[in-house]
Amino acid sequence: MNFLLPILSFFIGNAKSLFKEPGTAITQQLVLHLRAITFVLVSTIGSLALSCVGLSLFIASIAGQLDKGEEFQISGGMIVYLCMTVVSAGVLAYSLNRKTWLKALGFEERPAPPKQSGALENAVALLVMDYIEERQNKRNEKQEQQAG
Repeated sequence: MNFLLPILSFFIGNAKSLFKEPGTAITQQLVLHLRAITFVLVSTIGSLALSCVGLSLFIASIAGQLDKGEEFQISGGMIVYLCMTVVSAGVLAYSLNRKTWLKALGFEERPAPPKQSGALENAVALLVMDYIEERQNKRNEKQEQQAG
């Protein structure tokens, strides 16, 4: 039973007793990341198993209803199995999300900085816009001369 205490203290959050060295800050960060990764892995595997079990039990209860030859009725067990499957599939989808893994590994997804254009790009853009306006003005003048 004594060998379970360090593992239990690791998952509860009291990991100071595991490491007795001066670099406790580094080891605490490592423990936090390992705990987060372990939690995501366990939730992924657990939700996968529960969704498979729920789906198989749901199919088995439907097959049992159809084998009886009686009228098909939705039972409470079917609803529980279906709800278990849907909830575990939702947890599985969340735990397989890229953001969840990045958060567990300690990386934060930063949005891309807005692209800043340089002075040369601004000058070219102004020249192009000036040329377009000049062409539109000439077109308008030609239309006015033809109409007038």
